[in-house]
Amino acid sequence: MNLIYILVSVLLYALSFPKFNLWWLSFVSLVPFFGALDRADSPSKNLFYGVLWSVGHSFGMAYWVFLTTLNHYEVPFAKSVLFFTLCVVIPVILIYTGFAVLYRFLHQDRLFFYALVVPSLWVLLEYSKAVVPFLIPWGGLEYALVPFSDFIQIADLTGGYGIMFIVVAVNSLFLFTVNHLQMSQPPEIEDGKQPTHRLQKSCTSWIPLTLIVLLIGIPVVYGTHQLKIFNGSIQKAEEAKHSVHVTLVQGNFSTTERWSGMGFYRRVMSYLEMSKETVQVGERVIVWPETTLNSSSKVNDALFVELMRDIGPDSLLISGGLKTGGNNNEVFNSAYFISGSGRLLRYDKHILLPYAETSPLIDLLDKYYSAPSEFMAGQTPLCIHSPGGPVGVSICFEILYPGFIRQSVKDGAQYLVNISNDSWFGDSPMPYIHLNAARLRAIENRRFLLRTSNSGFSAVISPTGQVVAQSRLFTKERVDGDFLKMDELSFYAGHGNMILIGSAIILLAALIQVIIKKDYGF
Repeated sequence: MNLIYILVSVLLYALSFPKFNLWWLSFVSLVPFFGALDRADSPSKNLFYGVLWSVGHSFGMAYWVFLTTLNHYEVPFAKSVLFFTLCVVIPVILIYTGFAVLYRFLHQDRLFFYALVVPSLWVLLEYSKAVVPFLIPWGGLEYALVPFSDFIQIADLTGGYGIMFIVVAVNSLFLFTVNHLQMSQPPEIEDGKQPTHRLQKSCTSWIPLTLIVLLIGIPVVYGTHQLKIFNGSIQKAEEAKHSVHVTLVQGNFSTTERWSGMGFYRRVMSYLEMSKETVQVGERVIVWPETTLNSSSKVNDALFVELMRDIGPDSLLISGGLKTGGNNNEVFNSAYFISGSGRLLRYDKHILLPYAETSPLIDLLDKYYSAPSEFMAGQTPLCIHSPGGPVGVSICFEILYPGFIRQSVKDGAQYLVNISNDSWFGDSPMPYIHLNAARLRAIENRRFLLRTSNSGFSAVISPTGQVVAQSRLFTKERVDGDFLKMDELSFYAGHGNMILIGSAIILLAALIQVIIKKDYGF
């Protein structure tokens, strides 16, 4: 039965993510896994269940990585299997098997353990993905819950890790309730009075159920209030004509077209043609996807002058591109800020994609056409003070790092921009998760976020996470919308991930309890 529980948990977890749109499964997807860990009768069983859940999780959530290496990077089948095993399955096993082992070590049949220790342990291990160089912090349950708009608004206080803490706590409390209902035996009635055993059973059941209602209900009430406030203030600002027009251009060029070394000017001219405005709209921001200007030899002053002339004096073009320079001819994955008034700025990507842009351990991916096989990490400021105001920019999966985006807002960014190329994800859940990550970053920091991807999704996202305008997946499209520049810091933007500090304190308290119980017997 424990093996079935784990299989069910993996399935529910994967189905809770976007594309399937069964986000409500997030609140119960971990119950079977935690139940299997509770019922394990030895440490080796916990270890085995952790490995089993990790392997299932890897295939259920990251199968597209294998397809990407095989089809996108054109890596041979055997080498693709090796890459998937070494770079996806084994890191996942280390994290969730670690959780399973620590779950047993810290386990106590008490409300404190299920309500606080379990979510704290889960959150801190998930956070390790953001600090270990060869891991990526994707696939967290907070991204599955973005469609639950009222609930997710509390991210401006707690951040995404706070959302994760809440949903894991709900899962754990459901298990605590089920465990105690199963352990309770039908008591005998004496003298027509309800026995103490039944009263204890009632209390044991209702306390965690009440906590579950509060954990979901309080964020919903808070979120409803925040949605009303922000939607009202945005509407007033738009009526006062404080908004800025934005054009997102989704070229949808194939990977072969983009990196074959041919047709660079044709692609640039296509983007320019799609960016043209037939009527005067005043201040305007144009956003092109990641590595659009991807021919280092052709990205020069002459090209920038031509782009400045074509976009008009009141426009700011933000385009992905390559930058080559330095003593060792280093290559940077960059975002260029090209102002129609004649100013040029650049942001270089800080966090590089493991194995594709940098090789922390071994290089398992073959060179793809003219695409660089190794990039240098950037040192540019996170907030770019462009002629159109300070902008917080991120490239591709940098959007998955909440602390990174938060720092750009704390440094003064009035709106956020994310440029990406998601074509290598295929029609998997990952483009949807990437979009949801951008929506969550907008809520955390209460900023408009402009996202452009070569193949989709491109979107204008409001500070409430609402998608104001959006492209379809794998289409050549232009998306137009309006956004506002904002200055006020949310609690999360000002104070960061306080939930991580709280989780560390809770785990320390749990560890002390276990040591005291072991050494002194109480």
